[in-house]
This record gives sequence, structure tokens and C-alpha cells, in this order.
Amino acid sequence: MLGNLIKKEIKELLTPSSLAVIIGITILFASMGKIIGVSKDEAKKKPKIALVDQDKTSESKALIDGLRKKTDFIYEGDDSGLAIAKVRKHKKAVAMVMVPRGFSKDLEKGNQGYILIQWVMRGAGIMDTIGSAILEKSMEEMNRNIAFHILHKQFNIKEDKIKNILIPTKKLESTLYRDKLIPVLSPNKIAQVLISQSMTIPMAIFIILMLGGSMVITSMGLEKENKTLETLLTMPVNRTTIVMGKLLGSAIVGLIMAALYLVGFKFYLSSLEAGTVNLAALGLSLSIFDYLLVGLSLFVSLVFGLAMAMLLGIMARDYKSAQILTYPIMGLAIIPMFFTMYKDLNTVSLVMKYFMYAIPFTHPMTAMRSLTFDAWGAVVAGIVYNLILSGILIAVIVKIFKTDKLITGIMQFRKN
Repeated sequence: MLGNLIKKEIKELLTPSSLAVIIGITILFASMGKIIGVSKDEAKKKPKIALVDQDKTSESKALIDGLRKKTDFIYEGDDSGLAIAKVRKHKKAVAMVMVPRGFSKDLEKGNQGYILIQWVMRGAGIMDTIGSAILEKSMEEMNRNIAFHILHKQFNIKEDKIKNILIPTKKLESTLYRDKLIPVLSPNKIAQVLISQSMTIPMAIFIILMLGGSMVITSMGLEKENKTLETLLTMPVNRTTIVMGKLLGSAIVGLIMAALYLVGFKFYLSSLEAGTVNLAALGLSLSIFDYLLVGLSLFVSLVFGLAMAMLLGIMARDYKSAQILTYPIMGLAIIPMFFTMYKDLNTVSLVMKYFMYAIPFTHPMTAMRSLTFDAWGAVVAGIVYNLILSGILIAVIVKIFKTDKLITGIMQFRKN
């Protein structure tokens, strides 16, 4: 009988529409990973520009040589009108750069030389402005080349010493975080590496919890509206079996949701990790066992969320009222989502830390970050905590199902 109840629950929850949403989230993460990969490839390409040199001196040549290393010229000459026309016509060109007459004279007088840049903006998206961002950064290379030229020409300083004058220091940095020494990276760079864990994971878990909770509550509301729940409770079936069938069916659906989510998110993470920083060499990558722990943490929090949804679903009179009852789950999920996006729980007060960890949904949102820094205890404690809370909720639900209050309470409420 338990098997039949589980099948019934899975069939009711794992509808084509709900499955389409989960698959959609998986495809979304995989697509985001692909887009990020394309953006990184685009950032490696040299931006295309038109170069106008009206000064034609050794100083302007030094500037152009530095610019040539970082960009591709679609035009090189002294006609600014033709240059800007070339830029506007070329779909990939980002700007016209012009060295005006008198550039070298300003430098010889000890003044700053002016470089004129006419940008052509084709879109306001992130990928549309990658080329212009690269060119802006290339200005540093141009300035170094000119400074190198001036020092060598005016002060006759040897070339091997000029570099040490222009860049007199070199950083050898490391960061101590959670008793773990991370070489090479600064806190800012570590935060950039872990941005996916800070922003995307909490949001994705929030979506999964909301989807799972709303499915269970809606299912309970429909069963009451269609009288199927009342019919089931009047049948000679153990009430504990009914509850366990519903919860196990919901948990299996939750496990499928978590598995699909992790597959999509793994594609997303692989695109972020495929950068200049070797996370494995720095000890910041996750093993298969770590991913299994993350999945388990997500699963047990889903079990709690589904049990809470079932408890709330008991209060629903029909399908319409069931929609409103998703808000408590939303509230419990949205608080840790925003908090963990902007703050590390290890940097807040003890009271706030315990308050956040008291919310069951906080644990899967921080699990990946904790495992990155070998904080196994926090993850395991979160799993145990969620299991205990889930057990308490299940016991309460079983007790309600074993009484006739579920049916009589509904009837009395409707009568009133």
C-alpha cells in the first residue's frame, strides 16, 4: 500500500509542467555557463579600433606601439573623418583613437599629452561593452610605453632599469581565511572567484524550495477541493502510511529536483572555474564527495520544506487558499537568500549567526562555501539539524492525520 501511495504522490507532483520548470532551470544554468564562457572568449580577443596619428613623432610612435599590442587596427592614417567612418561601418570596431598635433611638445614641456578617443557604442549589454573595457585598460600600457620612451630619451636611463622605476614594487600576497592560508590571492580576488557561491546558489535554492513547497501545498489544496483526501482518510489505511507515502513521494520528487539542479549548476560552475586562477592548485575546488554533501544538504532541507508545506497544506480549504499558504515558506527562504548573498555568517555577531542558522534553509545556501574552506562540521551539523526538524514536523503531521480533526476541522470551518 505504501508503494502505491508513493507512486500516486509522485504522479501528482511530477507533472509535465513541474518537470518542465525544473528542466528549464537546469537548461538555464547550463546556458548561463555557456554565455559566461563566450564572454570570457570575447574578452580574450583584441578590440578593433581606427588609429589616427597627426603628431607623427617618436613619442606618438611609442604610444601606438603599446596600443598595437592590445588592439587590432582597422585603419591607420591621419584622416579622422575617414577613421570614424571606418569605425561606424565595422560591426566589431569600438573606437577611433587620435594622437593630435602637439602631443610630443606637451610632453617635452613636462605637461600631459592629450589623446582623443571617439567611442562607438552599439549596445548597453555587458557583452556589448567588453571591447571598450579592454581598450580603456590598454591605456595603462600606452602610458607605460610613453613613460619608458621619455625616461630613455631625456634622461638616458638604461632600459632594464626603467621597468623597476615605473613599477618599483611587486606583490607577493596570500590570504588567511578560516585558518586556511591561500597563496597568491587577495581577499578581493577570492570574493570574485566565489561570487557564484555568494549570489547564484542562494537564489537557485530559493527557486527550488518555492517550487517544491508550492507543489505540495497546491496538491493538498486540490485533494481537499476534489474530496480525494477525505476519501483517502476514510479508507482502511494506516494514517502513518498515508503521511509517509506523501512525504516519501514528495522527497523523491525533491531529490529529482535537487539532482537536476546540481547537474545544471555543475555546468555553470565549470564555466566560472575555467579562468586564470587554478582553484584546484589553491585548494579551493570541490571534490565529488563535497558535491554529494551539498546535494544531501539541499535534499534534507527540501524534506523539511516539503513537510512544512504539507503542514500548511492541511490548513488549506481549497486550491485558491493553498496559494496564499506558500508565503511562510517564501519568507523563511528569502531571508537567508539575501543575507548570505551580501554577508559571510562568520563575520556577524554570535546572536545573528545563531538566528540565521536556526532557519533550516540557510544551511544548503552556505554549504558550498563552507566545504570550499573545509568547514565540514558546519555542513554536517546543518544536515543533522534539518533531519531533526523534519522528524519533528513529520511526527506532528502523523499525529494530525491519526485524528479526525483533519476532516471534522475542515467541515466545521466551511460550515462556519
